[in-house]
Amino acid sequence: MLFGNALRLLMENFKNVYKILLYKTAVALIAIALSAAIVLPEFKDIWNSAVAQEIIVKIREMFSLFLAGNSEWVAAKDAVFSTNGLLHQLGELIISRALEITLVSIGCVLIFLVRRFADALCYFAVGGVINDKMGKFVETRLSMSYVENIKKACAYALVYVPIAFLFDGTAIVLAFLLIQNVNLLFALFLAITIIVLLQCAKFLCTWHWIPAMVTDDLRLCKAIKGLQGAPKKQTGRLFSCYLISVYFVIIFNAAAVLFTFGSALLVTIPTSYLFFVCLHFVQYYTLTGKKYFIRLDKIAKNDDFGDPANLLDYAMINKQK
Repeated sequence: MLFGNALRLLMENFKNVYKILLYKTAVALIAIALSAAIVLPEFKDIWNSAVAQEIIVKIREMFSLFLAGNSEWVAAKDAVFSTNGLLHQLGELIISRALEITLVSIGCVLIFLVRRFADALCYFAVGGVINDKMGKFVETRLSMSYVENIKKACAYALVYVPIAFLFDGTAIVLAFLLIQNVNLLFALFLAITIIVLLQCAKFLCTWHWIPAMVTDDLRLCKAIKGLQGAPKKQTGRLFSCYLISVYFVIIFNAAAVLFTFGSALLVTIPTSYLFFVCLHFVQYYTLTGKKYFIRLDKIAKNDDFGDPANLLDYAMINKQK
């Protein structure tokens, strides 16, 4: 019932999807502007170089000759793509600017990490909103939760963002290597599987941090230690729940791309993030033996994971106090 209760909680708090969208859009625009400010000067230097401009001229000439049925298009192609052609010269130019390109790349990575940090602050604030709704059925403004939890949110983001970057980076690198070295269809199958499994592993390591810090006012170090006392069978059930949830979210967003040409992603992406926050809190409330509101006339009990006696083995908050 964890998955179903998270969906019901999501629908009760759906208006926050639009607030998340506005926040993420503002952060993304700022990050794009900063990235453009450091990338464009370097890009313009390469684009305006004599070699790059000659490549553009030759490629236009190649297509014009090809469409006209003139066999001289082969000579234009060789001038660009041959072993010592213009493309090779462009590569040498790029290598000669390796230091500048490296510094620009580092700058873009830092901007990306700052953007993820800002996003993490928002998710923490959303967690405060969800917690108030579950525990007291109180409507809390996202902006108020953001300000009230900013100190704890910064501590959380400083630890979470590097860990998430490590998981996500590993998934992307492995997927890229597979696509390069294995049959394409089989590689895509393996790549998606690896990405999903690593995302599940990331959630399994970090899902309880925000709920523990918000619900029980734990410090980050104690919130991180909370999972150590979990029974193995509960960990397996959590992993299965995340496996289903990640695939569900992938299908949900893929359908948005296919049937709306991507426009629905404006709603489905923030909805996906809110869903995972809801799922984290539903799991935490259930495994720590707390009852919670799903809606005003429905309170969930703590027996979603089977025998309530097992919850004593996983009462993270009691172990830390």
